[in-house]
Amino acid sequence: MAILVLALLLVLGSGRESYEEARIARVEMRELRVALLNFTRAQHTARTAGAQHVADRDEASLAAFEAARAAARSSAADALRLSAFEVSSRAAAERLAATTERLFLNLEEAMRQDAPRRRNDLLTAAMAESLERDTAALHEAILRRSEAVNLSETAARNRTDFLSGVLALLSLIVAALAGLALHRERTQWRLATEAAEDARAKAAASDLAKTRFLAVASHDMRQPLHALTLYLSALERRVDSDEARDILAKMDRATQSMVGMFAMLLDLARIQAGVVEPAIEVVRLQDAFDRVVAQYPDSVVEVAPTPLCVRTDPVLLDRILQNLVSNAVRHGGGKARISVAPQGNADIVIADDGPGIAVEDHERIFEEFVRVEGRADGLGLGLAIVKRIADLLKMPIRVESAPGAGARFIVTAPLAETVDAQTIAAPPIEAIIGLKVLVVDDEVLAREAVSRALRDVGANVRMAANEAEAAAVLTEFKPALLVMDLRVEGQLQGIDIARRLSRAVEPAPKTIVVTGDTAADTLTLLRESGFPWLIKPVDREQLIRAVAKELAG
Repeated sequence: MAILVLALLLVLGSGRESYEEARIARVEMRELRVALLNFTRAQHTARTAGAQHVADRDEASLAAFEAARAAARSSAADALRLSAFEVSSRAAAERLAATTERLFLNLEEAMRQDAPRRRNDLLTAAMAESLERDTAALHEAILRRSEAVNLSETAARNRTDFLSGVLALLSLIVAALAGLALHRERTQWRLATEAAEDARAKAAASDLAKTRFLAVASHDMRQPLHALTLYLSALERRVDSDEARDILAKMDRATQSMVGMFAMLLDLARIQAGVVEPAIEVVRLQDAFDRVVAQYPDSVVEVAPTPLCVRTDPVLLDRILQNLVSNAVRHGGGKARISVAPQGNADIVIADDGPGIAVEDHERIFEEFVRVEGRADGLGLGLAIVKRIADLLKMPIRVESAPGAGARFIVTAPLAETVDAQTIAAPPIEAIIGLKVLVVDDEVLAREAVSRALRDVGANVRMAANEAEAAAVLTEFKPALLVMDLRVEGQLQGIDIARRLSRAVEPAPKTIVVTGDTAADTLTLLRESGFPWLIKPVDREQLIRAVAKELAG
């Protein structure tokens, strides 16, 4: 294909060169015609003025002669310059110039002395006839060149058309062969793995289809990873040797790395699907910084205290900070520094002392699946997710870095009026003590994890795996809160089950829906339900805040 394109460019270039040569030739021929016409008029005017001066010795006729002589000489010189395209035309132009000089010498001699008029007139007439012959020869040369240019241009056009047709035919043949090869390859692949090919074909047909597939796949795969994490924690308490503990620690780090990768894929899927709707509120930056620091107990993250508040989505801001800090710790020398400076807005800075980033990579690092040379770990999605979330929140992000000078990622958030910590502090846990809660989830690990988190803050919790078990619980237990998983027994029926269960209790319990499904139609279903909802994975703080907020409402 590249060869065909190159050949087409050569053909078009050759045709353009031929057309350009023809254009230049036409311009030169037009200028030559003009020069010959000007010469004919000028030499005729000079002869007339010279004869008039000989007759009356008038100064006006002498001036007219000199002006006409200069114009004729200039036109003859132009004709000589423009007639180099042909030997015969060049010779005619040279004769024209020489005869012109002899003519003027003859006229000047006649004007200076009383030479015999008859002899002078005969010489002038002879030279005039010679000039007419040479002028006519030049006009014939112009006609010959014009015909040659037309023939050359026609040949070039025909040649270009022919070669273009040949190239077009070859392109069709190559395209047909490529299509046949691609069809054969796809057919073989489909026979080898029909299900996987179908998924990929749908993903290639639509970015939305790809995103929905990724969200569902991430939901299904996160459950066994979660179980693996819990089993590793349980096993750690049951081994004694240092070697076994070291192996378990490495397994745990590998598992957490996989969980982090799937979390990034899930975040990217939700953002690409356009189902993330920011919930803007006043956020104390110190609270957000503290939540990030809590994930790094080894003091690898330093924070400069700040009283500033911004208007943004706290969950999405946390994700930006977590990804930037994780990137700094992983690639920036094992430590990160967080600070903020008011510059009309709040410039949140995450800095490190790592190897730095080349200027030419400052934009590229925010693209999906891009990893800077020498940094092979990770999926290359963390900074891409940060950029997408920042764009969603309309918070500009930039990087300041150079090789060997560390990196500073700066996120600009709109400032809000500073408020006391108590004004937006987490809801009181006391409101949950003694609260009767029914948790319905068909995944036993998720069900037990939510129940344990609520029990730890004093709630009275019962559990059920499906609607039938929940209905049985309601015969002896009247919950004030229902925590309902959206997907029960493989179906998105949690909202309908919650409504039926609520009608069986008086007064109807508050309801919070929990889900790991992030497809666009699922999020639309949740919004239309009127129930508050949380996206898995849900940490303890998110769960307690959501419960307290629902009780307060």
